[in-house]
Amino acid sequence: MFEALFSAIQTFFTRPEFLVPTLWVAFGCTLAWYLLSAQRWHAIDPEELKVLWKTHKQFNHCTAKKFEPIMKGKKIVGYKCQCGHKHLQKRPIINFGS
Repeated sequence: MFEALFSAIQTFFTRPEFLVPTLWVAFGCTLAWYLLSAQRWHAIDPEELKVLWKTHKQFNHCTAKKFEPIMKGKKIVGYKCQCGHKHLQKRPIINFGS
């Protein structure tokens, strides 16, 4: 049973016509995954922050009276409600829409 597996592995690594395309496909899949899943912080203006918090209060029936903005450097990137809810505004590194 293991002889067949070892034979297949040995054939794979001794023939570059199998190994090189496989490595390129693996590299391409890794690059695509990184570009599509990695995210960066997106700044929110104070008016948008208030609207997001009011929306949270309305849809989650939150009774909190205050929220704290979450800062990254000098930019507002989210808020933390008194109820414990956190909202962070993240956007993908690449965007295929408008």
